[in-house]
Amino acid sequence: MKAIILWILLFFCAGGAFAQPDSSTLLVDIHALRKEGDISKNWRFKEADDPAMANPDYDDKSWDITESFLFAGGDSWAYKNFNSICWLRKELWVDSSVVGVPVAVSLNHLGAAVVYVDGAVVDSFGTIAGRTNTKYESPARIPTIIVFQKPGRHVLAIRYANFNAKRNDERYSADYPGIDITLGLASDVLYTAFGESRLATLMFILFFGIFFALSLAHFFMYMFQRSVSANLYFSIMCMSLALIFLFQWLSIYSHEPFFSLSGHFVFPALSAAFCFSLSAFTNTQFGKKKIRFYVVCALSIAAPLMVYLSQSLIGFAILVNLVMFEAIVLIVRAIFRKVKGAGIVGVGMLLFTVFIFLVSAYLSIMKHVSFNGGGWWAIGIAALAFLGLPVSMSLFLAWSFARVNKELQHNLEQVQELSEKTLQQEQERIRLVESQKEKLETEVAARTAEVVNQKEEIEKQHGELKIEKQRSDDLLLNILPGEIAEELKVKGHTDARMYNDVSVLFTDFVDFTSAGERLSPQELVDELHSCFKAFDEIIQRYGIEKIKTIGDAYLAVAGLPKPDGNHAEHVVQAALEMLAFMVDRKKKIGERTFEVRIGINSGNVVAGIVGIRKFAYDIWGDTVNTAARMEQGSEPGRINISEATYQLVRDKFVCTPRGLVEAKNKGVLAMYFVEGPVER
Repeated sequence: MKAIILWILLFFCAGGAFAQPDSSTLLVDIHALRKEGDISKNWRFKEADDPAMANPDYDDKSWDITESFLFAGGDSWAYKNFNSICWLRKELWVDSSVVGVPVAVSLNHLGAAVVYVDGAVVDSFGTIAGRTNTKYESPARIPTIIVFQKPGRHVLAIRYANFNAKRNDERYSADYPGIDITLGLASDVLYTAFGESRLATLMFILFFGIFFALSLAHFFMYMFQRSVSANLYFSIMCMSLALIFLFQWLSIYSHEPFFSLSGHFVFPALSAAFCFSLSAFTNTQFGKKKIRFYVVCALSIAAPLMVYLSQSLIGFAILVNLVMFEAIVLIVRAIFRKVKGAGIVGVGMLLFTVFIFLVSAYLSIMKHVSFNGGGWWAIGIAALAFLGLPVSMSLFLAWSFARVNKELQHNLEQVQELSEKTLQQEQERIRLVESQKEKLETEVAARTAEVVNQKEEIEKQHGELKIEKQRSDDLLLNILPGEIAEELKVKGHTDARMYNDVSVLFTDFVDFTSAGERLSPQELVDELHSCFKAFDEIIQRYGIEKIKTIGDAYLAVAGLPKPDGNHAEHVVQAALEMLAFMVDRKKKIGERTFEVRIGINSGNVVAGIVGIRKFAYDIWGDTVNTAARMEQGSEPGRINISEATYQLVRDKFVCTPRGLVEAKNKGVLAMYFVEGPVER
């Protein structure tokens, strides 16, 4: 009995005449703080706004008591329809062991909040200023630090506003319209929060940088060689992964609630893009049947829509399992069939599959992955898996690119070897000519001493030889470009060269065969000569190199052997003049001449001399083939250019897009008609 009386006296002396703690009261001591407890439950709540509600002596006995203001969710949450301003109050009975010790109050919400302790403002997040002017701010896991100066009763009050709570729930399926509140020792909370923050930031930004760099690198590889579509699919996959890591980091550590809410739309779309691109990559490299890929495409569209419309993850479960199963089966089959390079991708897929299995097993046992203690092994395996699959795919594409380049180099070496043989023969012929010339000069010198009256005749013969040599040089210049001819005379041979920035022009006369029925053979040849002569004069004005004529076709190129920074502009301008010449000639002589189709493409070519007899300077490469397809896809009296040429001249010439046009052996290509120069 005495002990009970003594306890009552000590209780009143220490804290004053305190009221009996009710269900909203929290007892705070050092042991409880070390557990960092969730204190979201049993708050006194009122949807109203009065500054006096921050006062510790304010009478809140008639207020509602929330069972859980945040994570209960669904229909069980009593304040699901909250959509304005409210006050939350909680009594804290502070033990003497907590006095002077920094205490961390951590909030998690998507609205705006002001934190009061005993009526004084200690922290705020955002600005509460009515329905239209309230500025929302997420605490971003930054705790509020409180130091209690005395034991006993204290009141923690929170003024909270969220005028978008209902909208967030309906539009973004936000998990909560309220506040999650935890309480713990500041030293423990800050150590854990900042430790995990630094680690998570390092991981998210590192993975974002790696995948973003891989995406850009392979996108540029695709732009340089569009025939390898796997580079584009891999670029999409890496970009989706990079954006997933970036948005995840922003949704956790950004003060802007938008990033947390937008994840409802962003993550399903990015996940679907990842699945689509992975399926496209594996089907492009190792698959032949397209039906699976079409199913994946349909699911990649349907799965995000199911999340947006009904919050169902069934579509994603089917999509992910289908894509993973398809990728594993295709890669394993390719390895057994000894497809070159399949083993490289197989290693990355093995790491990724092992990661999925281990993490699934770990989660089934531990229910979560911690960044501390035993969770490190899961983080390490995750890093290997997320890097293993994309890096192995990148290595596979790089290996494929290197193999193609090696084969091309081998072909070029064979062409060069053939050219060297031809040049050696030509060099031998020149040596014979020079030897004969020296012999003649020796005979002339000897006979000059003997027969003075033969001097003029000998000099005349010598002059004729010089004239013939000049004719030979002129003929060589007529066959070869000047620089190539000079190189041939100086070195005795020329090397095949790659020219990266050129524009190739093809012309072809329409219904040339039927023209032969209207004209005699001589008239046909004379008209063809007149047209090609005019073409020669036009391209000469623009520094364009004529390569050859093939029947009624005319081939020329700008940008070689001398580089031309405006090669595309010069070729298009020359084509316009050719077209104008043919139109004018048609007006003058009617059916005795032809209509012309013109095609132009820009890119890189290989140029050199080939052949053993009647050698000629020629060009090769996909750029030449595409230019021929541009000519074939043109129309009479029109100039048809490729996408590459259009990008170079679109600011200087008016062009009409033709869309994607089927081209022989090239699939569909973007084409444009040139209408004329842009008026200044």
